[in-house]
Amino acid sequence: MNVLTTPHPSPEQVVHAFLTPRLPKRRRTLALDGGETLRIATKEGEVALQRAGSGPAVMLLHGWEGRASDLAAFAPPLLKAGYSVLAMDLPAHGASAGQQSSIPQSARALCEVGEALGPLHSVIAHSMGSAILTEALYAGLAAQRAVLISAPAYYESYARHFAVTAGLDTEGTEAMLKLLCDAIDADVSEISMPRHAPHLHQRALFIHSTDDLVIAIEDSLASTAAWPGARHLRVEGLGHKRILADQRVVAAAIEFVTNAC
Repeated sequence: MNVLTTPHPSPEQVVHAFLTPRLPKRRRTLALDGGETLRIATKEGEVALQRAGSGPAVMLLHGWEGRASDLAAFAPPLLKAGYSVLAMDLPAHGASAGQQSSIPQSARALCEVGEALGPLHSVIAHSMGSAILTEALYAGLAAQRAVLISAPAYYESYARHFAVTAGLDTEGTEAMLKLLCDAIDADVSEISMPRHAPHLHQRALFIHSTDDLVIAIEDSLASTAAWPGARHLRVEGLGHKRILADQRVVAAAIEFVTNAC
């Protein structure tokens, strides 16, 4: 989401900013031992992935304004455990095509990637990637397990907050939301993890730090309560991004993915 510099932006300008990810300050690439680069055509644009290893496939899915390298810590233990790793750049992120994207658009691209590459054993997702994963699972993405780290719950809430922060009044915010629905070809109010979770059958593990200032832990607690059989791991002092490098978090995710039970 781009920061608006216009003092009094229009709803159209706010929608454009909301859908446009900022480029990262540092361009980090993920190098997987023995890996290969794949490019898969989707209706949302060409998607870039890296693939390495053999065995059941585990997808690593980054969040908004992130890239595949954000989940680098999860790749070596998965490869060592005999799994193949798929690290995907979301549309309009990293090496994937596009300038703008959203949760439903990225979810549609993820579904097409899943169809092209075959069923997934698991997906480990961070932040907005967790919401994208949930939308894709609800739409039929084939995967057995889901690890959802720092997961947001309600897309509409974030859109409204963005609109208000950008300076729109109540009327402008409602106009922005209508334009957003048209732009992403989806009803923003229906993009909700607690709303879709009761219909999902995948085993799920939520992991969230209590001091996350980007996405409150209450979001993932609400989604865990709505997802049949889901587990929740509360951690401390890891914020929103440091959580991806914490060895306890990595170990918990790998154990959940590889445990036969």
